[in-house]
Amino acid sequence: MSIKTGLLIVSLSSSILWIPAAHAGAIVEQPNRQQTVTLNIQNMTCAMCTFTIKKALQKVDGVQQVTVNYDFKTAIVTFDAQKNRSPALIKATTDAGYPATIAPPASR
Repeated sequence: MSIKTGLLIVSLSSSILWIPAAHAGAIVEQPNRQQTVTLNIQNMTCAMCTFTIKKALQKVDGVQQVTVNYDFKTAIVTFDAQKNRSPALIKATTDAGYPATIAPPASR
């Protein structure tokens, strides 16, 4: 390795290290795009159904968290509202064999 090659590598590695620091101030805060919805799920006949439903919902773009409750026949889904909407969640469960509807908000 010649001296010129060695300096070039050092120069490139120094540049790479400085790139993230130069852009650190350019981070723009995003508004809260999270939305949580509760789905009433049909056709749940056993506790194993919860795994199928959870996997189907996790495949939907923007889904961040899924909790499926066999006893209450519900799924609570948190997702990015700018990437998807509730109808996509319903389609995912329906395609998996578990039709769903949006649960009404709980009254206080």
